[in-house]
Amino acid sequence: MKNFTYFFLILGLFSSCKKDAKKHSVIYKVTVIGGHPSYTVNYSSTDNSTASQGPFTDQMWTSPKVDDREGGSSVYLTLEGGVGGSYNLYIYVDGSLQKTDRMDDPYGPLTISAKIPED
Repeated sequence: MKNFTYFFLILGLFSSCKKDAKKHSVIYKVTVIGGHPSYTVNYSSTDNSTASQGPFTDQMWTSPKVDDREGGSSVYLTLEGGVGGSYNLYIYVDGSLQKTDRMDDPYGPLTISAKIPED
């Protein structure tokens, strides 16, 4: 009878342990093909607020790593004012490409979004 008591006590301890949800990292990237670019980017940051950067005239922009994104949440990248070239937009989650799209001058703004995979 003592063994059953210990068994249920241990079972109760393990079943009450909460598993923490895995957090994901996101990186956004823009590359420009040709022309003399001028653009601004907006993207979803860690606390689901919008981060804005620019204007840029570089041929490539990469965001700082955005950590602590939960599985199932959505992220987005918007390129505004894309003039002077063609633009490729990328969203990477945990180092894997999740979404890409292309915008050709003189169109814009362009927004791409991706859902972070569930654990």
